[in-house]
Amino acid sequence: MIHINEAKRLAKRAILANLTQTDNNLAITPLLAGRHGIGKSQIVRTLAEELEGVCLTIEGGTLKEGEITGLPYQYESESGKTEFRFLPYYVVDWIQNEERRIYELTHEKDAEIAAVTLDGNPYALNDLTPEEKISMLLERKVTPVIVFIDEINRTENTVYKELMNILLTRTVNGYRFPWWVFFVGAMNPSTQSSMYSTNEMDPAQLDRFLKLKVTSAVSEWCRYGKGRGISSDILSFIKENPKCLFEQSKELDDDEPPTPSPRGWEMVNDLLASEPLLRSFFTEKENEPGLVERDMKKLVAAKLGPSVATMFFASKVSLSKPLTPQEIFADDAILSQTGPKIEALSVAKRVQMVDLLLEELKDGIEFMMLNPSDFEVRKGQIAELAKRLDPATRLLFAQKMASAITNEGNSLMDFLFDTLDDEVVAMLDLSEETKRQIKESQ
Repeated sequence: MIHINEAKRLAKRAILANLTQTDNNLAITPLLAGRHGIGKSQIVRTLAEELEGVCLTIEGGTLKEGEITGLPYQYESESGKTEFRFLPYYVVDWIQNEERRIYELTHEKDAEIAAVTLDGNPYALNDLTPEEKISMLLERKVTPVIVFIDEINRTENTVYKELMNILLTRTVNGYRFPWWVFFVGAMNPSTQSSMYSTNEMDPAQLDRFLKLKVTSAVSEWCRYGKGRGISSDILSFIKENPKCLFEQSKELDDDEPPTPSPRGWEMVNDLLASEPLLRSFFTEKENEPGLVERDMKKLVAAKLGPSVATMFFASKVSLSKPLTPQEIFADDAILSQTGPKIEALSVAKRVQMVDLLLEELKDGIEFMMLNPSDFEVRKGQIAELAKRLDPATRLLFAQKMASAITNEGNSLMDFLFDTLDDEVVAMLDLSEETKRQIKESQ
């Protein structure tokens, strides 16, 4: 979970990373998830103030169908034809006017320039380099705009689809928002056990966001309350009775875990690559290496999950690499070359090694069995590998093997049960028949 005092800084790193992107189809959009009243809206407003920008809030729960994408109206063009256009929602209209103003500041005014239409946008400055965009913001030539869509998952179903389309495509009725417009969403916890009445986001939709699960600690809230002038009697009471700050029900929490995906890794790449270019937007303290590293770990964990993030950052500092299945199978029957290397690996690298091996086996063990003599050698190598693992990793390897299914739909254990020793087998939850087969094979 991410505390309130961290959430603003992490959201800031996330939205500014869009400045360095060259792929318009991969926007990094923070999605703040947390209980009602925790301060999600205040995070975004404070972030806009920090960037000396504007926060335009769209209250998702109050919108009706058509209000956000615009309502059609009929008018007579200069040529005398009757035409239809969309009257945009006030946020879109305001941004379009600001876009024209910025264009005219950087170009000679052209009285003949066309209006913004579905066919194109003559005021767009979306082809600037990342360095040019960063410079324009730092020099205050452009005022950044944060479009904050609050309670996105507490809307009518038709409005929900419209809002999701804007967040995911950065367009409305064919109009693409300029690069200096950033989007942030907020949602209440949305799970099957949640007490909130919400629209469910499917995994494909969530994968396009950077979901930051926000929580609040009593000490943080008291510091916030002191700054807001809240009575010292209330602050003292909350310090002495922390359970009275908010409802403790687990049904109000968001327990949906983040998962890795190819798109997620692309976002992570953009976040990590953008950090050195964006340091001018942060204070000296916020640019301290230790704090930057913690922030990057939290952002990667928010996108890919904590276990994947831990493995990734551990791999960056480790000089050793996990042995591949190809290296192991290229060795002799007793692993005379790779065995000592296995024993020298850290526990994390051993776990990575057995995971790689299991994936190789799930993918091709049926093919290996076409050559019985070679397959017996492979099984001997796997048994030797297991002996060289520490007890905890050996048990983990056996547990994963017992639950693994090959790509052909077969149980991996059925092919490899004779590679395990009695001590490990006794700790596994196996059928009596499988245990009998293992015992007979030894």
